[in-house]
Amino acid sequence: MNIVGGTLITVMAMYITMTDMYKGFGETVSNTVAATCFTFSVAYLLIALEIWTKGDFTVLGWYCLPMSACLFLLSLGYFQVLGKKLPKVPQFGALWLIWSVCFFLFWLRFGAQLATVGPLTGWVIIIVGFITCSYPALAYFQAGKVGQW
Repeated sequence: MNIVGGTLITVMAMYITMTDMYKGFGETVSNTVAATCFTFSVAYLLIALEIWTKGDFTVLGWYCLPMSACLFLLSLGYFQVLGKKLPKVPQFGALWLIWSVCFFLFWLRFGAQLATVGPLTGWVIIIVGFITCSYPALAYFQAGKVGQW
């Protein structure tokens, strides 16, 4: 299932980039959205590879460290701390900051082989998954008003 998800997200990211789907929101938004899609597609594909080869998820763990840093910088972009190229959308900034923490926890667990953070990582990812899945519904109920919860 991870290989299917990773492949579909890769196709979606390439489509977003080729069509410049989000150009109405700013000149760099389509590339930023595609980059974040690629972040997750590679993670899904690495999970599939680790399962298929019966690996210990070390490769995934070391992939997560630079991705944690990239997502942290992306969150600062949405807060417009690093410049004005991205639209100021604090909700996205908060979501990417939370995912940055998740990727760092994945690095601690799988890359640094720190087994004691395993239960914490599991609970954090359950909570973050719920928040990430709930946000679109919350945004829909706000009638798509950017900048409001």
